[in-house]
Amino acid sequence: MAYLVKQSHRAPAVTSPVPVDESLPRACVIGAGSAGIAAAKQLYLAGIPFDCFEQGSDIGGTWVLDNSNGQSACYDTLEINTSCPRMAFSDFPMPADYPPYARHDQVRAYFEQYVDHFGFRHTITFDTTVEDVSRSAGGRWDVRVTGPDGTETRTYDAVLVANGHHWDPRWPEPAYPGTFAGEQIHAHDYRSGDQLAGHDVVVVGAGNSAMDIAVESSYVARTTTWSVRRTEWVLRKFLLGKPSDQVALPGWLPWWVTAARLRIGATYAGSMTKYGLPAPTHKPGQSHPVQSDKIRERLDAGAVTARPGIERLDGDRVVFVDGTTAPADLIVWATGYRVTFPFFKPELVSAQDNELPLWKRTVHPDLPGLYFIGLVQAIGAVMPIAEAQSAWIAETLAGRYLPPADDVVRRQMEGEHRRDKKQFYASPRHTMEVDFDHYLWDLDRERRAGRERAATRTPSSASVPAPVSGGAGARRTLARLLLGAARWRAVGEVPQRGVLVGAPHTSNWDWVLTMLLAWRYGITIRLLVKKELFVGPLGWLLRRTGAVELDRKNPAATIKDLLAEAEGGDSWLLGIAAEGTRSRSDYWKSGFYRIAQQTGLPITLAFLDVPSRTVGWGPTFHPTGDVSADMDVLRDFYADKTGFNPEDFTPPRLREEDRA
Repeated sequence: MAYLVKQSHRAPAVTSPVPVDESLPRACVIGAGSAGIAAAKQLYLAGIPFDCFEQGSDIGGTWVLDNSNGQSACYDTLEINTSCPRMAFSDFPMPADYPPYARHDQVRAYFEQYVDHFGFRHTITFDTTVEDVSRSAGGRWDVRVTGPDGTETRTYDAVLVANGHHWDPRWPEPAYPGTFAGEQIHAHDYRSGDQLAGHDVVVVGAGNSAMDIAVESSYVARTTTWSVRRTEWVLRKFLLGKPSDQVALPGWLPWWVTAARLRIGATYAGSMTKYGLPAPTHKPGQSHPVQSDKIRERLDAGAVTARPGIERLDGDRVVFVDGTTAPADLIVWATGYRVTFPFFKPELVSAQDNELPLWKRTVHPDLPGLYFIGLVQAIGAVMPIAEAQSAWIAETLAGRYLPPADDVVRRQMEGEHRRDKKQFYASPRHTMEVDFDHYLWDLDRERRAGRERAATRTPSSASVPAPVSGGAGARRTLARLLLGAARWRAVGEVPQRGVLVGAPHTSNWDWVLTMLLAWRYGITIRLLVKKELFVGPLGWLLRRTGAVELDRKNPAATIKDLLAEAEGGDSWLLGIAAEGTRSRSDYWKSGFYRIAQQTGLPITLAFLDVPSRTVGWGPTFHPTGDVSADMDVLRDFYADKTGFNPEDFTPPRLREEDRA
């Protein structure tokens, strides 16, 4: 279903301190705006050690009028453009007595209540500026901060960047030709109608802020002209008496469904061309939606005059591309913002033309441990997205989530970036655009997949989990697709490093399923295969999968070499394919069983059963020498997983060992 927070979703208040697990990676959160507090809350409840630094003394970022950090773009008439149930954090609904679209002061109060409800205000260090973030020699992050007690540098395993992207004003580039005798301000510096009173005002821009300022100007200014270079589809905030954004659809639906919904809303709202604006050159849904009911009222009343883009400035007038002019002694440039990070050196992280590709708009694939929270321009609210991103990162740092392989991450990131650029028209405004409901659905799907990966493979250390490099991701995807297409189910506990594998009760192709099973769980495996199989297409496939030709005369040497290769922290298996385990020689009889006895390695039986279409890991145990007892372990597993328990079932290889 579409995202909609109800009063019943409110989580219990956190009244007791949450213990910190110092064994987990230490994190730094930059900023205490809506994204920063979402991150701090998730880290705090997960017991992850962290610091949150806020440049000012206020919580709420851009929603705080005259925020002490000097970065807020809030003005006195600002209200949200997403209705309260669609903007609220998932476990903390906005107060029931709030209007459908809350005012900025109500949003600020909501954030204050959120911090106190979950009890993490003490984790935020106020009046402290992050001056520099850089990679340490050990691959961690050095963060230099300046606060009331001076400047210091602290080292972290992870950095969560939540500094916002509506604070660094973007002025027209290049500047319009001509000269202007009046005053020019950016919308970022606008606070109230007092700045507009008595002026001939020209407001430039097509976004929500531009329309809000033009509306307010129409009440207090001498004249108000609204200049729009590229016309947007202006939607209404209400549809049939209800907030229009609550007519939403499940996130798993394709984009064209959301685009169709926006087209219906645009058709219902009506065209802006009757006011003298040019027709939009894009379809509804191909740009970030803008909403206003009042702008049409003021245009209809003649209090606002709409004009196309500016051609030049001319002293006390502005000349537009259609040849018309307007008097002006104050221009308000509502021309957007640049995405910048003053604490990063440009060669480390920068967003040229506001473009910074990230996996799921969160993860920088080249900088492990660096995350971005709320760096999105959503068709919807940022707050629930920041919450989901923060929960994802907390799961990662706590070891409950494991990412896919590096090549999968990059392929997905590039594909998503291409998709978004195709869905929205090219502009700095749309480099971070995402579809709200689809994004939340897609990220939830990835989090569930990562939790499954984590449940079946334990990280080797407490350091920040990093994407696996190389071709492991492609192999894992291929194995999952092949096993799924063949409708095989996987069962059993995943073995850890230093395990010797045999595959009983299978055909001569049992090594194929053994390999796929290892790939499916991201485990390194090397198969021992006899020389006769390295011919034709089968031989080519064997060599491509890293199979090793078994030295029948000196198998111990082969085993020794593979064991040396397998040293390391990752899970690994030493596989003996079926055709390589049935020697007539006295030495190699029941190879996997005898090798386990000789090396002291435990046995994990790769369980492959065609009738039940089951593939998985059998029990792991050290051979006792008592084949009958060892087979009891296997029989119990076989019966439990397949429901079939043949009497006196013993795989041929163990039968040979038993006879010996």
